[in-house]
Amino acid sequence: MESHSKRYVRLLPSEFTPVTTVSNHTQARKRKRVGNPLACNLCRLKKTRCDGTRPSCHPCVKRAEKCVYNDKRDAAQDAIDIVELLSIAPYAEALAAFRLLRSTGNHAVVLSIVTGGGEEKRNLASQHPSSRTFIPQRSSLELELMSNNPITYAPLHRISMSELEESDLLRPISAARARKKKPEDTPLWHGEMMFFSPEASADAAHIDTDSAAASFRAQESTTNQSPRWNDGLCDARLKSLQIRYWTNVPIPNEAAARVISMYLETDHPLLGMFDPDRFISDLVHQQQQSCSALVVNALLYWGCQMYTAIDKSMSQYTEPFCNEAERLWTAAEKHDSLLSMVGAQLLSLAFLGQGKDHKVLHFLGAALRMGTRLGLFGVTEEVAKARMEAVPESSEAAISNTAWGLFNWSIIISLFYQQPGVEVPKYPPTISIPRVDMAEDSKGSSSTDVTPSNEPTQVQEIMGATFPRVCELWAMMHDVSLLYHDPKDLMQPGKLSLDFAEMKYRELLAWAENMPSRLHRSDSNPHHTVILHMWLHAAILDIFRPFLRRDEDEKLRLRTFSAPDRAPMAAYKASVNQLKHLIVHFRSSYEASTCTLLWHTAMTYVANAMLRDSRDPEWYQYLLLCLYGYETLRRPFRVAEAIGRGLLTMMLRDKNNDTFTSAQAHEILRNLKERGLSYSTDEIRAPFMGDLELAQTDPEGAAVEKLAGDFEDMALFQEFTNDQGWEDRN
Repeated sequence: MESHSKRYVRLLPSEFTPVTTVSNHTQARKRKRVGNPLACNLCRLKKTRCDGTRPSCHPCVKRAEKCVYNDKRDAAQDAIDIVELLSIAPYAEALAAFRLLRSTGNHAVVLSIVTGGGEEKRNLASQHPSSRTFIPQRSSLELELMSNNPITYAPLHRISMSELEESDLLRPISAARARKKKPEDTPLWHGEMMFFSPEASADAAHIDTDSAAASFRAQESTTNQSPRWNDGLCDARLKSLQIRYWTNVPIPNEAAARVISMYLETDHPLLGMFDPDRFISDLVHQQQQSCSALVVNALLYWGCQMYTAIDKSMSQYTEPFCNEAERLWTAAEKHDSLLSMVGAQLLSLAFLGQGKDHKVLHFLGAALRMGTRLGLFGVTEEVAKARMEAVPESSEAAISNTAWGLFNWSIIISLFYQQPGVEVPKYPPTISIPRVDMAEDSKGSSSTDVTPSNEPTQVQEIMGATFPRVCELWAMMHDVSLLYHDPKDLMQPGKLSLDFAEMKYRELLAWAENMPSRLHRSDSNPHHTVILHMWLHAAILDIFRPFLRRDEDEKLRLRTFSAPDRAPMAAYKASVNQLKHLIVHFRSSYEASTCTLLWHTAMTYVANAMLRDSRDPEWYQYLLLCLYGYETLRRPFRVAEAIGRGLLTMMLRDKNNDTFTSAQAHEILRNLKERGLSYSTDEIRAPFMGDLELAQTDPEGAAVEKLAGDFEDMALFQEFTNDQGWEDRN
């Protein structure tokens, strides 16, 4: 019988993936594609398998698109087409397309990007050269950004709505499972999308067959896309764990080890609050220099929520670990220490995911004040330097990880959640950003934890080179957080300067374009690298959001760009388009999309962008993409239900939308609720912002829990004012 590791799930067509230059070792890992010399033009363009059936191949029939065969079409014809397009395009757009051609070196790719990927549009110039009509599918500024900043704005093919609708991304998990073919059947190809039965791929010992993650277990592990906990623990030392030394919660050693391993591989590369090598060593050897009972119980409180994504029985430990961690905190909060700060930050994160009480800011604030008293951040450089002189060199790595990890979390909460009352340090950490010993990321910097052989350990290799870049990103966004979300001064029109926003935008672009090649977007990225790019574009949206409401009236223009439409809205939409592709790619290709909450901001931001412009013909599909993304997160994280419910409220109250009905909203909400578990029936608390535009003027009304609470009233109102609602009732 064919092993499950050979079964391959690929929900994302290759054209959704950014076209970037990757290193030779990355290219070597990619599977060779079997070409079909008889493929139709559209399948050639989309790089999908074509069965050669005439007059219309099966993939084109499925896509409901015209199938055209032209065996003589080659690179020369592509070159002729692009010359025709360049000759009739406006100068700025032609220049941007030319720069894009220089950066990619691929005529077909540039044609697809500029014209939207359709064969008919590609041939527009050659078929109607006298019309002198150019149909740009992207804004001039977006093309300029793609050509000049290809790392930040990766050249992306257009997403086919027909393929997206045929995938399982726009439907509930139960419906997706019903569509799966039997394990012994031949895989159903739709472009590059393959569907297998989750029952056939699930490991019964470690994963539920009804889990959202089940279908990923069939994925062929030829890249670093899936966390290594698919095949076991991230570190062999965890097999020796005796968890009862650290907690009174009766969880088996093996289960605790798997939960800790999942956290270390999935979230820790982005949070980086402690050195994982030293933590594991102290954990298994029962030492307390880099580990404590508070940290272990808080980590397991968060980790059990995550692990519920694949094994719902783990939910029985969530509340006990919460209670145990809170009990330990009552003693730890009286004594300032790095480990107390780590425990408080993990509790802040865990309370956010579970939607329990309003303690997210309580623990975050306590940790920040503790770090300020220790002189790690929030104090002037002179004060911090004086306090750090007494710190032994052997402790610098631990201090750096904890200080920057907590600082980063405070900026994330401030920017992405905009929760009223959040505390942000006045000054960032003065200790240097932690580094990892990676050849491509060294740039003359010494590692904070280098092994004698100068090679990274297994767990360090898993962590990758992402965390130092995360620190750099939030250090750049620190002044944005202080200026945009000052709790003492609600943002008012005219308070902010577009010059400041553009300067910060340029700073982010320059930083991103100089990232090491291992962090460039490619098929072989680990999941945390993809999330880093999501955070980057979400930060860009935050920078320009205050200027969108004034854009049309004041005709605001960015000064350092040349495109005719160099407005804040154009830059905003360019990053929205990047986020759309990143969400499709992440949900299709990464099992981590079902068990980490750290990426959900991308869905909230795209959903808000679609509701801002509901006249977009694709708005509903992308909202479904986000809503069912939250459905996949609902089992591990209760807060996902509140966010989804809030987005449904926003959809129902949208005055420009007359097609989305209360019946549809209730059906989606039912799917969200069905994914939940019964370990807690308390009201889900989520005081952070859900309506990002309303948040600028009415934070209380924009809160997720307020929007979620208004759902039934809004559904009832829509039902009685919408004719379709009456038809649904009858």
